[in-house]
Amino acid sequence: MLSQDRFDEVLIRHQVKYLGLMENLRVRRAGFAYRRKYEVFLQRYKSLCPETWPTWDGRPHDGVAVLVKHLGYKPEEYKMGRTKIFIRFPKTLFATEDALEVRKQSLATKMQATWRGFYRRKKFLHMKHSAITIQSWWRGTLGRRKAAKKKWAAETIRRFIKGFIYRNYPRCPENEYFLDYIRFSFLMNLKRNLPKTVLDKSWPTPPPSLCEASQLLRQLCMQNMVWSYCKRISPEWKQQLEQKVIASEIFKDKKDNYPQSVPRLFINTRLGNEEINAKVLQALENEAIKYAVPVTKYDRKGYKARSRQLLLTQNAVVIVEESKIKQRIDYANLTGISVSSLSDNLFVLHVHCEDNKQKGDVVLQSDHVIETLTKTAMRADKVNNVNINQGSIKFTVGQGKEGIIDFISGSELLIAKAKNGHLTVVAPRLNSR
Repeated sequence: MLSQDRFDEVLIRHQVKYLGLMENLRVRRAGFAYRRKYEVFLQRYKSLCPETWPTWDGRPHDGVAVLVKHLGYKPEEYKMGRTKIFIRFPKTLFATEDALEVRKQSLATKMQATWRGFYRRKKFLHMKHSAITIQSWWRGTLGRRKAAKKKWAAETIRRFIKGFIYRNYPRCPENEYFLDYIRFSFLMNLKRNLPKTVLDKSWPTPPPSLCEASQLLRQLCMQNMVWSYCKRISPEWKQQLEQKVIASEIFKDKKDNYPQSVPRLFINTRLGNEEINAKVLQALENEAIKYAVPVTKYDRKGYKARSRQLLLTQNAVVIVEESKIKQRIDYANLTGISVSSLSDNLFVLHVHCEDNKQKGDVVLQSDHVIETLTKTAMRADKVNNVNINQGSIKFTVGQGKEGIIDFISGSELLIAKAKNGHLTVVAPRLNSR
């Protein structure tokens, strides 16, 4: 059996259910096909009204009233209850649902746009933050580099000034940078201004601390240029230079007309092959002729001028008159060569008087006197036996007899026998002396 309280509870529940059914029945009979609580209705359709979207802060009843007013419900289409809204016609509800479907599309599009905007902005802000971080790091790096460069420059200037102050002191930490800089600057300047040829004597002025090193470098540079130059010259040019060096040793600053001979090349003959007679070549027994030049011979007694040819062979000096050998002087019998210090072209070949084949010393004149004497001295190995005289030259005429040649400066060349029996030579002055 049920207790009285339980019985009363069950009775009340059935009464409420019955009353609910009766209420529904009355609603149905009144023609209201749809009913929903205000909270449910507002939650579902609040997006259709700007005032209720996205949230409504007031009572649900007031929110629904604002919503249906915005949707344009007519008074006969709905009724407002205590907790629910009642809609009479299904078409009203269907129109509301259609409006909701359209609103869902716009809301989805807006949500997508909002999300994309949010995502892109988030990505942009991340990239912006990354860019700012990189820029900040790089600017910091540049700033540190600039500061380090300024610090280095200041320290360099400070060391340079201190080194300049201590430049005359022995090498020490205060002046070593300055001395190294001076050394480097001098070497770089030397690199840019090295002489190009052996004739170029220019050389940068070294600082006091590098005078000795500069002198050594200059010697090395000159040796290198000389070595390079000698490596490139041909045998013919080498022979030419050797002859010029011998001529310089003998005549430089000693004979007036030597400077005029410097630019002129020495050649092996001043005669053509046809000018040497075949009989002379035969008489020499095919002895190779190393040098040939026309000369003027002066007699020992009357000093009469006679045209001759001077030939240098391997073993002797040969004086030729046309097709006849007038005199042969072996190099062993040649005791010396005499020439004046003036600009004349006269010279004397001294020979041994004990040799019966020799009549005495030979007085000759050559238009190429420097060339002739240089080649003769080299062939006879008499470089140290060339005598350059001032005033006069004595020579042997014959057994126990001597002749004298007097040299005088004048305006023009003149060779003649004087009243005192001497051979007088007047030589013109040269501006190059």
